[in-house]
Amino acid sequence: MTRRCSVLMNTVIVFPCMLLFAALMLSACKKPGSIAAQRSLAIKSEGYRSDNEISEYKAMDAAAPVSMMMAPIPSAASENYADIPQKIIKEGTLRYSVRDYKHAHKELIGIVARNGGSVISEAEHRSDVSWEAELEIRVPAEKFDSCLDALVGAEENLLVKNITSKDVTEEYVDVAARMKARKEVEQRYLDILKQAKTVEDILKVEEQLKSIREEVEAAQGRLQYIDHNVAMSVIHLSFFQTFSNTTPRGPSFFSSIFFSIKDGWNSVLAALISITGLWPVWVVATALFIIIRRYRKRRRLTKAGA
Repeated sequence: MTRRCSVLMNTVIVFPCMLLFAALMLSACKKPGSIAAQRSLAIKSEGYRSDNEISEYKAMDAAAPVSMMMAPIPSAASENYADIPQKIIKEGTLRYSVRDYKHAHKELIGIVARNGGSVISEAEHRSDVSWEAELEIRVPAEKFDSCLDALVGAEENLLVKNITSKDVTEEYVDVAARMKARKEVEQRYLDILKQAKTVEDILKVEEQLKSIREEVEAAQGRLQYIDHNVAMSVIHLSFFQTFSNTTPRGPSFFSSIFFSIKDGWNSVLAALISITGLWPVWVVATALFIIIRRYRKRRRLTKAGA
């Protein structure tokens, strides 16, 4: 009885120990293979994600038009640009009839200079009946109204006054938001470029980066153009003076004689050219004259012999 109890107790103790030892051995055997498999899977997964990202960004740019103006705007973009001040482009057109061209020119240019403006272009036209100037002026936007009022009051004979204001705030926000979106895409392509393994992948990513950067530069140029036109308003200014003695003078006596001689000589040359052009008629007429003359001469000789 005592021996059976001893064997039973040994069996109860040894069997669980054997199971535990077997489990530890199996775990030790599987662990290196499992780590290697995980590493392999991670490498494959990482490479797979990189290829998918490239394909995803290619598909995204292929679906979008080349121009970034057609790219969708994130909803957050409008919130980020909500604090942009209103962008207004102002233009004015003035036209005068003046009594003294030089005095008016000096006075109007002085008004422009006092308001911080400058003449961008100037064209002058003068004839026997009038003297006219056309100027394109740029003044700071904050001085536009005061400069325009001063120019209007400078001369009495104002013929044309036209003022236009164009709100480009929406366009400005739109371009700025789309440029920001393209810059974010550019940054993602730069991240992909760091992970590219082959020359082909590098070239493809750089090609996409070049296209995106061109769009970003174009957007930056457009924003600068809008900012410049908003900051500096344009005034198209023209004025003219008409002369009272507009009756044209006739040619002098000696000029009349000279032109008469010239016209007579030209008439003689024209007649000679016309006569020369009829040479076939003159040849035929000469031949007929000779034949008729000989015929008459023979006839006279025949009568005289009879």
